[in-house]
Amino acid sequence: MSSGFSAIQALEILVTSMRDAFLAVTVFVATMVLLFSWLQYITAGRFVSWIRENTRFQPVIGAMMGLTPGCGGAIIVMPMYARGYVTYGTVIATLIATLGDAAFVLIGAVFQDSSFLMPVIVVHVASFVVGVFWGYLVDKLGVTPTSPVGRYGPKFGTGEPLGEDIAKAMGGDDSLIEDLPRELPEGWGYRVLHQGYRVWWAITAVGLCLAILLLIWYAQDPEYSPELVWDPTTRDGIVTWVGLTGTSLSIILYISSKNFFADDTEATIGDKLNSLDETLVHAASETAFVTFWVLIAYLVFEFGMILFGISESDMSGHGSGAAAVFVAATIGLIPGCGPQIIAITAYVEGVISFPALVANAISQDGDALFPLLVRHKVASIWATIHTTLPAVIVGLVFLWVMGEYPSITNALQP
Repeated sequence: MSSGFSAIQALEILVTSMRDAFLAVTVFVATMVLLFSWLQYITAGRFVSWIRENTRFQPVIGAMMGLTPGCGGAIIVMPMYARGYVTYGTVIATLIATLGDAAFVLIGAVFQDSSFLMPVIVVHVASFVVGVFWGYLVDKLGVTPTSPVGRYGPKFGTGEPLGEDIAKAMGGDDSLIEDLPRELPEGWGYRVLHQGYRVWWAITAVGLCLAILLLIWYAQDPEYSPELVWDPTTRDGIVTWVGLTGTSLSIILYISSKNFFADDTEATIGDKLNSLDETLVHAASETAFVTFWVLIAYLVFEFGMILFGISESDMSGHGSGAAAVFVAATIGLIPGCGPQIIAITAYVEGVISFPALVANAISQDGDALFPLLVRHKVASIWATIHTTLPAVIVGLVFLWVMGEYPSITNALQP
């Protein structure tokens, strides 16, 4: 550390980052996670029937499921491919369209700054359109895990999906939702999560009210910025303690879930889709996961600038070229939502450009790749390649367009 950097300053950065992570991100993310988790709970069964009955529109429907914030919609599609219910192009369309849990960070930024609305809309539309186009292209060319360049290219071994009849014979039940695995009710982590989520929701409700008040205070006085105050009887003191408490509880739930790099699994999705109470539990767990990784991103940025003696403008300069597009797309290759949340937070903080954001959004698969990896390793490996290629292309296209038309840059780079 630099000579002028003390332990007190480090503590202030930590507490401020914890406060801001909870009141600027967590409380809004929690609201959206709860809403979309509830919608998935009441519609998932109908979705499975709908996509199986409409084979012609499967890539469109898959991209729509991927477009829903969080990983739940995309994860449901993966076992459907293993059963032979959907095409490989549908898998690719779903993975391209999903932003995983990182979508909540991006959407949450709109609550803090309305100028993020246009970038949020454009990146989601781009992911959806590219997902649908690439999904249909994959099916049209006959691309499969064993024929990764299409029907006219070489084949590599076997490993197509099981097929519906074989999968039903092995699984017995035709209901995919009911057949999803469930978490075992055992271990200290399970007990802490299922007993502590109510306390977490209570402090989050308080935090949401406080965050709304903060927005009102900002509107009344644009120069207002809460100071780090420890006296709980003052306005800024309440802000400090609610934010610190909320993030601390989120870290406890994050550790208790034992899902350190990927929040959603088939077991958690199975719980959420089969039980409304579990929907509340896992909505808290999913939000806590986002909170932890947003906090990590904040700390990396803050301490990184101090340790390396660079400013935010210096960091932005390194995140705005073609190299940033390739790096962001490469980060998208990493399974799990954690690294992707850091990448999305980097855009919100002004560290990387919009073309890099688009590249990461298209390339990343969130947590959806894990169930596919378990069932079909070859399919998952090729899927990452098929999502990264359009990610780089579209990212570079946006880079060129924004370079030619400054007005677009102003709209997409708050």
